[in-house]
Amino acid sequence: MKPKLGNRIMIISDNDSYTKYRKKTWIISHIAYSTKDHPGYDEGINSPDKPREALVDCMGLPFSIYEYEFKIIR
Repeated sequence: MKPKLGNRIMIISDNDSYTKYRKKTWIISHIAYSTKDHPGYDEGINSPDKPREALVDCMGLPFSIYEYEFKIIR
């Protein structure tokens, strides 16, 4: 399922920088699929045989995260 504005997400990445943010629910406030949408987007993350990865911002979360680093919850 592709992320949509307003979706609630939970971080699943094991990145040590995310430790204190993992057990919280975040609401998507911005979605980017290119550097046109977000200057920090890494175009190298995409491969031609898969859909483009989303980079999202969430209300209150001090960094952006990629689609593979979170799961959408209901």
